[in-house]
Amino acid sequence: MIREMLPRQPWVMALQADRSHADERARLAAAIENQMAGNGQWILLSTCHRVEVYGFGAMPEVEILGWVDEGEGSVRHLMRVAAGLESAIVGEDEILHQVRDALKQARESRTLDSRLQRMFETAIAAGRRARAGRTSSSGNLAQKAVAWLQQKSPLAGKPVLVVGAGRMASNLAHAARLAGAELTIASRDVMKARRLARVYEGAGVGLAVGAGLAPRTAAVAVALAGPWHELQARPEDLPPIADISAPSAIPVSIRAGLNGGFLGIDDLFIRSKSLPGAYTDAAVRLVDSKTSEYVRWLGERG
Repeated sequence: MIREMLPRQPWVMALQADRSHADERARLAAAIENQMAGNGQWILLSTCHRVEVYGFGAMPEVEILGWVDEGEGSVRHLMRVAAGLESAIVGEDEILHQVRDALKQARESRTLDSRLQRMFETAIAAGRRARAGRTSSSGNLAQKAVAWLQQKSPLAGKPVLVVGAGRMASNLAHAARLAGAELTIASRDVMKARRLARVYEGAGVGLAVGAGLAPRTAAVAVALAGPWHELQARPEDLPPIADISAPSAIPVSIRAGLNGGFLGIDDLFIRSKSLPGAYTDAAVRLVDSKTSEYVRWLGERG
């Protein structure tokens, strides 16, 4: 049954990588999206490591359930997420883009509950302020994935295949190019692949061509929406593969045969305080302040 919550209190339903597999999170996101049409009281935040839905009133009816919080706890959680305090890499930037995109997509598809919109706007403001004063970058998942590939085999001067042409794939390409790799970008949209490849003086190809090139590269880095069905090579013929798609784009049979040569998105869910402790301390204080600000605003609405 759909769980009823207090109508004036926000809630969050969350499933994260430390308690689930990427395939479970994908099924939960799909189930929520199927119930989302026209519902202005929910916003779905679906990323590599989390599926979270925030809302007021009734919750989605789902078979896979993570943890649930409501009231001030749900507000604080969203503020922490936007500030990068719940990320695998503390303070990383990508999650703030994802919170902003979740709000943007919700606004474009339906009329949002003003309380929910205000909660996300407050969280985005908190995320921006948390990062404004920092003096160092925390890096991102793409950099960690490429660093893992470099541990398997040096990339400088070697051919590396990046599969995908979206924002995460662009991060992979940037990190691989900084490591000195010679890039080929493969995507379902060949024009997008070519545009991204031009930035790094590489080549852009389709997924089928990329699958043929994979065994001849030093490493493969993947950030793809949907399965990479075209990849049919034998695992023993393939180089190390880092796949930050969620769920994995690499077929299960290939993953299982790579014998330590595969890194998946859930393997990267390791908390890392790569920023100085001062960032975390300041961000926590800001989260407390912004949480109180929103709760006070909500209370004044009666």
